[in-house]
Amino acid sequence: MSKKNEVGGLQLTLPLSRIKKIARLDSEVKGMSREALLLIARSAELFTTKLGLETVRVAQMQNRRKILPEDISDACTTREEFFFLREDLRDLLNDQQLEKKKNAATSTSLTSKSNAKSVKASEGSKPLTSYFSRTLPQINK
Repeated sequence: MSKKNEVGGLQLTLPLSRIKKIARLDSEVKGMSREALLLIARSAELFTTKLGLETVRVAQMQNRRKILPEDISDACTTREEFFFLREDLRDLLNDQQLEKKKNAATSTSLTSKSNAKSVKASEGSKPLTSYFSRTLPQINK
């Protein structure tokens, strides 16, 4: 294992280069020491772990094993330590719901178009029963 992504003997999951790029998006950040970068990375991992565990609890209270985006929102609205995320998550959930509606409308229109094509194809062909209603020719002995 590389010592590159370790903090106090713990292996970090988040890539340090990505965290550094995100930090540099702020115009006030000109440079960052390695210790500061490791501290930010470890803090971000602890935060996401804590939010993930709380989200799992919300799903378990509803007798589900699958985590839904609404569970994250519920965790952020019920736990005071996550209150600062409420508005951002509400906007994100609204965007996801609008996207689902658009996708549903698109898939519905595609389905209706494919059904129309199958109806047109069946208009020009024989019905299936026409192949079985023939009488067999008589064999003369």
